[in-house]
Amino acid sequence: MIFLTYNDNYSGIYKSQVIDVCSFIENEFNEKVKLVAFVSMRNYSGQKKLIKENYQNAVVLPMFPKVQFWKMNIFLLFFTCLFSGSRKIWARGPFACNLAISMKKIGLAKKVLFDARGAYLAELTEYDVVQNESVKSSISFIEKKALTESDSQLAVSAKLAEWWKDQYDFIPVNFSIIPCTLSSYFSSLLPPGKEMEELKKALGFSKDDIVLVYSGSSAGWQSFNLVDDYLYTLINENRNLKIIFLSDTPPVQSKVFSHFKERVITKWVQPQEVRNLLLAADYGLLIREESITNKVASPVKFAEYLSCGLQIIISEGIGDFTDFVKSKNCGFIYTDANKLVPVSQVQKENNNKLALAHFSKRSAEIREGYKKLFNA
Repeated sequence: MIFLTYNDNYSGIYKSQVIDVCSFIENEFNEKVKLVAFVSMRNYSGQKKLIKENYQNAVVLPMFPKVQFWKMNIFLLFFTCLFSGSRKIWARGPFACNLAISMKKIGLAKKVLFDARGAYLAELTEYDVVQNESVKSSISFIEKKALTESDSQLAVSAKLAEWWKDQYDFIPVNFSIIPCTLSSYFSSLLPPGKEMEELKKALGFSKDDIVLVYSGSSAGWQSFNLVDDYLYTLINENRNLKIIFLSDTPPVQSKVFSHFKERVITKWVQPQEVRNLLLAADYGLLIREESITNKVASPVKFAEYLSCGLQIIISEGIGDFTDFVKSKNCGFIYTDANKLVPVSQVQKENNNKLALAHFSKRSAEIREGYKKLFNA
């Protein structure tokens, strides 16, 4: 089988949602998987090195310059499919799926699975993630074709499947709902409480400090202005409140950074180093504005926060996760979370168990979702 990605750079998300999935499929279903990754020519060498270091059975190809010419990548994919002998393609995203469908039409693929990570029409409309106008005007056609001409579909949330029906009048038949799952770095039980206290102390926090984590960027859909306003109110009211900011680019305009910089630790680390930082915290922030993109989303940081025992402070309407928080008692809606206290070890252990049961690739729930796709 070919696992096909287009214009995705190696990152923690790529590790957990692509490379770890390839390894999982090989181990769970005894299916040999060749990862075929089209990456930008601008950082081709670096990306090729990273991807092949993490997954040996990978073919990393330079994509044709400029996203509006995405169809030109058919030629390289043709020869890759021809010589690999694979007849099934697992395609991540609508562009990869459309390329895979082209291989099906000429007989080089028999089955195509559309691995849908979100509502692509909404992303391009709401957040201008692609500036090219020709791509914007055609994304609805591209996304609908991926849905209607693929043989099976993976939706990261039930809300995404509902959006498909509303937007495209499409009712999935051969599909599974599989949220963004944990990488191997996060798929284990919590260390003892004493060890977690030491991690907290190593970052300069006291045992009485209440530590919040923001993991992300200041990109549009991440809604950092909402996060900043919320944190500014909290940090004003509680001198024991501290923040870990996990991002490569601290926001230029931030009330928290301007007035309470000494109570914020900024870190940008390798994916395998993130867990120890999260284990030192009490709460994970997932606050976003109301939009279709966020309504259907499945942010992997939710599962990572939970696996590290954090209580989740979340907005209304974040994919299926807001309802999960309410039903599983593993956090709060952010407008209701004004009086925060340190999270107990018992609560952290409960949250960790929830994460492993619902977001680990080895869990019965997730394995059943993948099994359904393979049976389809």
